Amino acid sequence: MKSQYRKDILTLMAGTSIAQAFPIAITPILTRIYTPEDFGLFAIYMALASIISIIVTGRYELAIILPHKDEDAFQIMTFAMLITIIISFILLVLVLNFNSEIANAIQHPEVSRFLYLLPISVALTGFYQTLTFWHNRNKRFNNIAINRVGQSAGTASGQLGFAFLNQSIGLIAGQIIGQFLGLLFFVKSYFLKDHEKYQVNVLKMKALAVRYRKFPWIDGPTQLINIIANQAPNILLSSLFSISSAGFYYLTQRVLQAPITLISGSVLDVFKQRASEDYNKYGNCRKIFRNTFWTLLLLGAPSSLVLFFFIEDLITLVFGEPWREAGSYAQIMVPALFLRFMANPLSFIIYIAEQQVVNLIGMLSLFVMICFSLFISQNPLKAVFGISFSYSIVYTSYIIVSARLAKAI
Repeated sequence: MKSQYRKDILTLMAGTSIAQAFPIAITPILTRIYTPEDFGLFAIYMALASIISIIVTGRYELAIILPHKDEDAFQIMTFAMLITIIISFILLVLVLNFNSEIANAIQHPEVSRFLYLLPISVALTGFYQTLTFWHNRNKRFNNIAINRVGQSAGTASGQLGFAFLNQSIGLIAGQIIGQFLGLLFFVKSYFLKDHEKYQVNVLKMKALAVRYRKFPWIDGPTQLINIIANQAPNILLSSLFSISSAGFYYLTQRVLQAPITLISGSVLDVFKQRASEDYNKYGNCRKIFRNTFWTLLLLGAPSSLVLFFFIEDLITLVFGEPWREAGSYAQIMVPALFLRFMANPLSFIIYIAEQQVVNLIGMLSLFVMICFSLFISQNPLKAVFGISFSYSIVYTSYIIVSARLAKAI
């Protein structure tokens, strides 16, 4: 079983590493085509899409891996997709009628022309997230790995292909193309293997929606606060300082998130399935928690230390002198991102133990600390330092609480 666990992780790591190679490879090209201001507008659009995408499924996709019966998981998946359709349609109506008002409310009128694409991005994200958890439940890690490669390649090709527009719309269009290709692959896989196995049962769907109501009522607001806290710098840096500072911060996240997605994200996909099985069977998952903790620590600590000392010069060398400030941001963010690397998989035990209120408290704390850091800072560098400190405190707390819930300490 341990051998299979490692094999599943390596499968996802292989796919994710190839997937991450595409954006990393093209970013030096994109930074010479698009300006920091273009990246700043793209960051604002992605912040809005990310915030709305948190609630588009009602967070029910997280419950797909929990039921003992596959038929129950199918009903939850169907319900999550239904919610996605409803919320995306409501968003479309709002954007069509209040486009300018929304853009003015976030103090960026120039983003108004991109808002019409928001319902598409949100809907694609909702369907993709739901089918990802379905494939995860069924241990189709090869499908997930291949999908990530295809999605990343589609995004990279689209952002380069639309580069002739020489503005943020090229970055956004490429993102949507990648999302569509990823969803298309999952839909094809689902229809080949599952579409005739189960039938929609409205009564059972309602019962399961009530059974897992903590996900929309507690985890929904929690993750909404989480994503607002994470995306607040992309919006507020541009409002409080300059739109180019938002572009620098976005590039920092784009570059440093790669190793987190590569290893931590792959570990998460396997950990949540195995930890859920152990918790349902034994009432704890201490063994897999401890093994995963030490694996992440040994993988993350040495590389984070090296990055801390060399990341500023490395970013300047690769992306060009105009992006040196992004290197300074990256150096400040390294400790926080290392702790996120650790906490990202391990804290999923909060969902398995159905202790979403713990997550709500953590995300509220993070949101308050980040906003406070942004508003009291006198320049972007001090703001980024405050953001890094806030993340570090919260993610350290998450690791400790998760260990207790797993009964590993």
